[in-house]
Amino acid sequence: MLGQSEVLGVLALGVAIAWLRHRRRGWWAPLALAVVVAAEVILKFVIGQPAPGHELSRNIEFLPFLKAPFVYSFPSGHVARTAFMVTTLSWSWPVAALIVLAMAVSRVYLADHWPSDVLGGWLLGYFIGAIARRP
Repeated sequence: MLGQSEVLGVLALGVAIAWLRHRRRGWWAPLALAVVVAAEVILKFVIGQPAPGHELSRNIEFLPFLKAPFVYSFPSGHVARTAFMVTTLSWSWPVAALIVLAMAVSRVYLADHWPSDVLGGWLLGYFIGAIARRP
């Protein structure tokens, strides 16, 4: 659940508000999560990579009515959003790498994505995060 848009969206908003209250430059950077989500949605419509078969899925949907009806799976939004947040928050590389790797492995293990999907999600999140973090 950590990589869902709703969870990371609230976290990004909270960080942006805290940074704004402390008059930190670049307080708006966590809000660029919206750019990651928009890019993810566009890429899922443009790049026609089918998701792994439903019969392979090990995922349990907590709120299935909130699931977006995407036919294609590239890139992994969970990994993209997670990579964006750890990049934007400037976490140390071993911690950030372990968090993103855990998210990527979980997406492949649960048969929600192919390895190429999680790699694409990592690249998307990292590059948008790196751009947003620049002064």
